[in-house]
Amino acid sequence: MRSSPQPLRGEQPYSAASWLVGWVVFLSSGFVASVLLNSAWVDCDIGVNASANLGSLVVASTVMATVSTSVWALLRWATGRRRLLKPFLLTTATGVLLLWPFMAFWHAPDGYPVSTCPPDNVPPWWPTWLPL
Repeated sequence: MRSSPQPLRGEQPYSAASWLVGWVVFLSSGFVASVLLNSAWVDCDIGVNASANLGSLVVASTVMATVSTSVWALLRWATGRRRLLKPFLLTTATGVLLLWPFMAFWHAPDGYPVSTCPPDNVPPWWPTWLPL
């Protein structure tokens, strides 16, 4: 009878903590992205109503969560299976950096009339030094 393959020396199989941190990254990145996008849409009066915007928010937050989870998996592979803090911090930093292009792409549809957030449908709480 063959025994199960042993991990390489110095490597350990994925632990429950690894999966838990991966899920935290996945859920938090999607949640933060959807909250920011919803706040921008509410402040700038974009869309019909909350239920009509929900479909777009689900798609947008799923995209952000998928990208963050892919970054997490790549960093876990690159840094080794035993380390959790370094890939978690790098993934968090990457997620924060990815919020800018995410908001730049989703914050307002092209050609949407500028009404309550002039100029260019940028919410008033968005930093002026960071263009959208």
